[in-house]
Amino acid sequence: MFKIVKDIVRGKLKVSRGRPLTGSERFLLVSLFSRVDRVATLLVPSNIHPQLLDPAYDFVRLTKNWEANLELFDILRKRFPTADAAMPASWLGLAGMGQVEMGTTMRISPMVEPSPDVYALDKMSLEDLDLPKLEGFLKNQIELIVGTQDRYPDINSPPIIEGSFDLAILLRGEKLFNDFILHKSYVNAKNEDQKEKIKKKGDPTFFSRLMDLATEASIHIGKMYKERGVGMLGCVIVNQYANPPIMSPNDFLTYIYPYVETVWKEFKKYRPTAGYMPPSPTVAKEIGDYRALSGIACFNNYMFPQNEIGLTPVAYDEEMIQLSKELKTPYQYLVHGKFLRDGTKEEIEAQVKRVCELAVENKVPFAVGVAAVPLGTDLTKIDLILNSVAKYGVYK
Repeated sequence: MFKIVKDIVRGKLKVSRGRPLTGSERFLLVSLFSRVDRVATLLVPSNIHPQLLDPAYDFVRLTKNWEANLELFDILRKRFPTADAAMPASWLGLAGMGQVEMGTTMRISPMVEPSPDVYALDKMSLEDLDLPKLEGFLKNQIELIVGTQDRYPDINSPPIIEGSFDLAILLRGEKLFNDFILHKSYVNAKNEDQKEKIKKKGDPTFFSRLMDLATEASIHIGKMYKERGVGMLGCVIVNQYANPPIMSPNDFLTYIYPYVETVWKEFKKYRPTAGYMPPSPTVAKEIGDYRALSGIACFNNYMFPQNEIGLTPVAYDEEMIQLSKELKTPYQYLVHGKFLRDGTKEEIEAQVKRVCELAVENKVPFAVGVAAVPLGTDLTKIDLILNSVAKYGVYK
């Protein structure tokens, strides 16, 4: 905690004296909705296909040990030295989130990010599942964060913890949605006759029992990070599968949020954000009333509708900037993979210029990030984004 306070004070002093911030200081102050020198830049390593950085690295090699991930991250940092590069340097994908150590088998192939092959609950009962031990992919993931934070103390690299709903998906697969529908129907049944009919279709308590276990496991994994000495400030508790169109915002807030908040409370002194992505500014405003959903990881355009070239609505950015001022929450604009790959450099620069000038004019702490970098992308477009932020995103 002392280091956090020190970084805040040092960062604010630098801003008052007109000195540039480190990536870590910049993201910390942006997250606190405090004054910064320029718009922050977010380059999530694992969103860049490894083959774009070095053909010697593929997902088979990268999932074998954490050192290979750190080697590739070194390559990334040399390629894009000016990026503030928040989030961990992991190409383990979903493999490092704990479900493998609980029984799920992953499919590992050279060119495709690891994905579930056989779910734990297809092989065993809920009663047979145990909390994960510090081994396998999970151990590699934790050691990777330790290595990244030790080697690059001046960037922000907090851990990503799989939230209850996402972890439940990785243990159960798409069957979890049927479990949820059954549970919801049972909870809202008007009488005992309806409840008995629902019971004939399956166990309506299965969903809540699995979510209880997944919540316990999510907290358990977060504590593993802490015990290993990982800096937890700004950690993200991800529940991306609970986003629209898979689940409505109302269902998420009613049935899933209580589990999310339980995990959030466990780590709240580290200013975590439960990464829920709103589909519109209206929903962004609504979730601002929920403590666990009030940070930068929830206040972005990631799930906003996209047009045919991968752009989200301009009007939404203007609404989000005004909401940012009202709610004292920084807005994060993400350049989507399709637009990054297929858009012209002129189009990309124009978008970055527009959102940066909007943030600077309104004096709103702001970040520009890259949502994904698919194969076929010209990496000089990332240079263009970083240079454009440096040109148009300096606060007066």
